[in-house]
Amino acid sequence: MTGKIAVGGITRKDDLVLIRILGARSGHGLAGKSLSSLGLAGINIICVTSFVDGQGLNNICFAIGSRDLDQSLGLLQSIQEEIQARDIDYQRGCSAISIYGPHFSERPAIAGTIFQATAEAQMPVHMISTSFSTVTFLTDQQMAESAVEKLREYFLVP
Repeated sequence: MTGKIAVGGITRKDDLVLIRILGARSGHGLAGKSLSSLGLAGINIICVTSFVDGQGLNNICFAIGSRDLDQSLGLLQSIQEEIQARDIDYQRGCSAISIYGPHFSERPAIAGTIFQATAEAQMPVHMISTSFSTVTFLTDQQMAESAVEKLREYFLVP
């Protein structure tokens, strides 16, 4: 493929769990209370995203290392009533794939190209998290190598 988009690199982190906290009523500190309780326990959050759904309920999802799952669930279940979350669920066997480079926020077509590639490869995307310089997504760990290979078809990686 010609016309590849130059990026700073592609990274991959395996052995992750996606945790979703769903249906929390507004004003109960979902992000602050849930992420703080994990951080104070020494649990690292790999990536995070949140959104308000069509019913006005807050939702957050984030990835952690699989070794932290039991402790994380215990901490989150202990505050579930306080944050008024309808449900806490999780999905094991995930990998985070990140594409990074300078000035991504000023360059059109980065995210579109990434997800065009994942769609062509028919790989599931469980979560997307972005920053000024990085686009990260979670997929099934068994698909991670294929994801990186497919992205290298679209991006010029050093």
